[in-house]
Amino acid sequence: MPMTRRSVLALLILILTSCGEGERKEVPKERVFEVRTVEAKITVYPIYYTTSGYLEAVYRVEVRPEVSGRVVEVVAEEGEKVKEGDILFRVDDEVYRKAYEEVLWSLREAERDLENLRAVYERRRKLFEKELISKEEFEEVKTRWETLKAKVERLKASLEMRKIDLERTVVRSPIEGIVVSRNVSPGDYVTPQTRAYDLVRISPLRFVFRVPQEVVGKLMEGKQVILRVGGKEVRAKVVYVSPTADETRMFTVKAEVENRNGTLKPNMYGEVSFEVESMEVFLVPEQAVRISQRQNFLWVVRDSRAVKVPVKVVAHREGMSAVVGEIEEGERIVVEGFMFLYEGAKVVER
Repeated sequence: MPMTRRSVLALLILILTSCGEGERKEVPKERVFEVRTVEAKITVYPIYYTTSGYLEAVYRVEVRPEVSGRVVEVVAEEGEKVKEGDILFRVDDEVYRKAYEEVLWSLREAERDLENLRAVYERRRKLFEKELISKEEFEEVKTRWETLKAKVERLKASLEMRKIDLERTVVRSPIEGIVVSRNVSPGDYVTPQTRAYDLVRISPLRFVFRVPQEVVGKLMEGKQVILRVGGKEVRAKVVYVSPTADETRMFTVKAEVENRNGTLKPNMYGEVSFEVESMEVFLVPEQAVRISQRQNFLWVVRDSRAVKVPVKVVAHREGMSAVVGEIEEGERIVVEGFMFLYEGAKVVER
């Protein structure tokens, strides 16, 4: 049966339609990323200034003997803790003991003579008062009495000095502290010019640091600061702020710290922190802050889409970052699941 023109046209349309349907592809579904979020909350956050410094001893003493002689015994060694009054070393006391004993013997002899003369003086005084002896006789014994009494007083003073010299042959620590260095040994001859020991008091100590003029106004005597030395965190109190800057325009500050257990040592280095201001920030886990092209940003969920929001990190503490940026309180901040996120990606919170 011959085909008409209309039949041929209908057949062509059917063929073309069938071909188009065969080549049509399904549009893929949009990927949805699963993320974990936290709510953005404004927090008033203290901003701390941190710098380095070192510990110094408040009291450092050079021990020198007050008498001359040969060292016969060394008691305290380097690194030892000593209390005030503890023996450091001894000087040969033979010469000083003999001098003490000689004066002591002379004093006892003079006191016996004075006691004997006292009886004579009292008898002469009574006889003089009864006009039984002349004034010259009384004045003679009175002069002897007063002279001998003055001699006894001089010997007492001399004996006290000899006693002090004898005691000084035992050299004791003037402070409670640690022996930094021992510079004498048994057999050495020492004089009052000999630097025998160096001692430092272990408590309190002072932490010395420097700050620029921008923050020195935040420090004053009595302000509490936080020290981190040798893996320990302790509190200290500012006791000195330099009234002038040095050649680098920095100010020296000293903060005093108690050190009763002796764990801190002079010349140890560490860090000091103190609050300089407070500001409103968002606290987020450190891993939530991302970096792209040297810019910090957070992923924020808006209308179920990931949005990159630039932020400024103002502080880090204990695994958290304090940030400021164009974020509204109550928005959701992505803290996990952002590995493959991109701007505008569809997300679902879990």
